[in-house]
Amino acid sequence: MTSPAKRLIAAAAALAALLLSSVPAGAPEVHLSITKGFGEKVIIAVPLFHGSSGSTSTKDMRVVLSADLRNSGYFSVVENLSFVDEVETDDRRAGRVDFAEWLTLGAEVLVKGDIAVRGQEMTLEAQAYDLSVGRSIFSRRYVGAPGRWRTMVHELADDLVRQLTGEQGIARSKIAFVSNATGTKEIYVMDYDGENMRRLTKDGLAAMYPAWFADNGTVAYTRFRKNGQELVALTVGTGVIRRLTAFPGLNAFAAVSSKGNEIAMTLSRDGNPEIYRLRADGTDPRRLTRGSATESSPCWSPDGRRIAFVSDRSGTPQVYVMSAAGGAEERMTYRGSYNSAPAWSPKGDLIAYTARVDGVFQVCTLDVETKDVVQLTTGAGNKEDPSWAPDGRHLVYSVRSQRKSDLYMLDIYDLVPVRLTSGSGDHVSPAWSH
Repeated sequence: MTSPAKRLIAAAAALAALLLSSVPAGAPEVHLSITKGFGEKVIIAVPLFHGSSGSTSTKDMRVVLSADLRNSGYFSVVENLSFVDEVETDDRRAGRVDFAEWLTLGAEVLVKGDIAVRGQEMTLEAQAYDLSVGRSIFSRRYVGAPGRWRTMVHELADDLVRQLTGEQGIARSKIAFVSNATGTKEIYVMDYDGENMRRLTKDGLAAMYPAWFADNGTVAYTRFRKNGQELVALTVGTGVIRRLTAFPGLNAFAAVSSKGNEIAMTLSRDGNPEIYRLRADGTDPRRLTRGSATESSPCWSPDGRRIAFVSDRSGTPQVYVMSAAGGAEERMTYRGSYNSAPAWSPKGDLIAYTARVDGVFQVCTLDVETKDVVQLTTGAGNKEDPSWAPDGRHLVYSVRSQRKSDLYMLDIYDLVPVRLTSGSGDHVSPAWSH
């Protein structure tokens, strides 16, 4: 059995017994009693939140929470909303949860919420119930400005995923990418679900290859000037940009280590494109590869001990792995004549990459231990530049279709692509935050 399958079974088994982190000290341990087999999902009911939400629609809040839970890959949401809201109305009228009635919907978990807005402050009180045993298993309070309701709902979704599965949620994560919607390639950022898209760079200089620092507040990217390239770091909250490198030739394909203290990138300062390792501030460059081939697109293993990269030393681009200190290099891909853009999973077990299959670029994964390859995408249109979500289960990548590129999200187990971007311009080179 491959390691992805083992991990999914472990995640499903974790649904059977997880401690409620918000149980008061001294109270008995509360565990979710639902057991699931391989690939099964927990059925969850999400009624409308109760109370005043100001200008925010509670229907919109339910839509976002339901989408977050579905997108996590661990839940299916009860779709008979008229029945859900009818039972919720009866609960509110009776002042109690009718567990038997909720079970008739087929639900296993129920999530309720109470909203209150006072001035410029919104409060969301959320409760989750294990319907099979008839008890509360989750209670959390969220406070923020009414205009930030979407962030509050994302936080609730991530907390539910963590509580009920033990896995990291992705609802609060961000995706940086490149778009030429303004006529110039610039860096943008958006929520994981494609909402709240905004442009980060506004200096009129072409920008490529974004990469997140570990703090999720800074993005490194390559900026193109008339006199050459430079690697810069942009603080997302303030827009402040600082230069990291400006060596002669290529300054591209930067990857930041999981600790955020080092960068691997491609430089051609010595004449040939090679992989270098630098401090996070761009100083102390150390060359890791040597030869006449072109080396590019480095990425770190999550423990920081190894680096995967692309080399054409065999005649065509292939994925290799070496120690982060350099030295012996191991070829990882043999199937196909063109393999590029490696991305190491946060779980450490898989490397996603782009492979040319029957003349079309597709996204594949490579098991680091067994070297087993799984092709995740099919069909027409080039799929390129995969980037992992922090949960190690989802990927974002670009798809070229009808002369336009857009970004798609994919659960590597469900394999149903979700389109994230639309509108004018090409959207490429995505980088998922940590």
